[in-house]
Amino acid sequence: MLKIAIQVLFLFFPWKVRRLVLNAIPGFSIHRDARIGLSLILADECILEAKTYIGHLNYIGRLDRLQMDEDAVIGNLNWIGGLSTRLNSPAFRNRTKRRSDLIMRKASLVMSQHYIDCTDRIEFRQFCGLAGFRSQLLTHGVNPMSARQTCSPITIGAYTMIGTGVIILQGVTIPDYCVVASGAVVTHVAPQEYSMIGGNPAVHQRDIPKTAKIFHRTAFTVT
Repeated sequence: MLKIAIQVLFLFFPWKVRRLVLNAIPGFSIHRDARIGLSLILADECILEAKTYIGHLNYIGRLDRLQMDEDAVIGNLNWIGGLSTRLNSPAFRNRTKRRSDLIMRKASLVMSQHYIDCTDRIEFRQFCGLAGFRSQLLTHGVNPMSARQTCSPITIGAYTMIGTGVIILQGVTIPDYCVVASGAVVTHVAPQEYSMIGGNPAVHQRDIPKTAKIFHRTAFTVT
């Protein structure tokens, strides 16, 4: 509650003042060249490196760790839920290696209006992007046979682009240098780079040339 109160109290203060206040919170380390809009961050640890950006009206819940490497960006109106291992929840106690982490590597991008469930770890590797709107990344679910909740990490490969309205379920690792078509439901995927992935359930649809410019970006933006 104290973390919420501090952030709400200083929400409309100048950024230089807000950054000093946020860095006074245990576990927070925000580079002077990073910036956070009007958003709420409840993670136990928040590590923002140079030129990272979090936009407006994002809710980032009780993660173990939010880590954004240089040039990583979170847009606006995203809901990022978490379940810190410090909460000692009765759920997932059999998952001793579970970590409620959101890790964004260099120049990775999450656009706007996405739902990201970080019950378990989610990693966006360098220069990958969650584009468009209304995608869902879900790291937990229910096993109907055991009637118990389960969770597994999700990894999005380097330079991979995710289209709008995509659902990615627990345990999925999408390879480097792929494009996931809009509306895909990804329950598992073959470890094949330079692939177009789409459908429900999503499968490899065709190869993408290695010369495709989207795989050779030097900035997170696409003009």
